[in-house]
Amino acid sequence: MGGRNILLSFVFHFLLLVMTGILFRIGNHPLFSMIVMLVVLSGYTLLGNIFLKPLGSVATNLLSVSFVSLVGFLIGLYAWLFPSMMGFNWMIFLGYYLYIFGVVDALNLDPGPHITFCFFVVPSLFLWIGLQLKASGYSISGSRTS
Repeated sequence: MGGRNILLSFVFHFLLLVMTGILFRIGNHPLFSMIVMLVVLSGYTLLGNIFLKPLGSVATNLLSVSFVSLVGFLIGLYAWLFPSMMGFNWMIFLGYYLYIFGVVDALNLDPGPHITFCFFVVPSLFLWIGLQLKASGYSISGSRTS
C-alpha cells in the first residue's frame, strides 16, 4: 500500500519538526511564528509533490500518507483520555506537532487539547495535497506532467 510513501511521510514530518525547532530558536514574534507555520505547510505540500509516488486512486494516496497523522491522533487520544498531573502527556502530542506552539502563541490561544487536537490532520492533509497535485499532472513548479 505504498510503504515508500509511508516511510517518507514520517521522514518529512520529522525533518519539518527539526526545522521548526531551529526556526523557533531564532525568534518567537507572533508574525514570525505564523510565517514558520506557512513554511511548514508549504514544506509538507512541496515534499509530498516532489518525492511521494501517486498510487492510482485518491483513497490509496490518502492512506499512503495517513499514518503520520494516525500516530499523532493516537498520541493525542491517549493524552486526552489519560491526562497526567502536569500535562506531560499532552506535551508529547505538542512535541509531535511542534509548529502548534507558534500558532497558539501567535493567536494567543490555550495550547490545551480542546484547541490543538484538531491539528493531528495537518501533516497528512498537506502531504496528500502535494501528492494529489502530482497525481493530477501538476508539479509544484507549475509545469504540467504527463
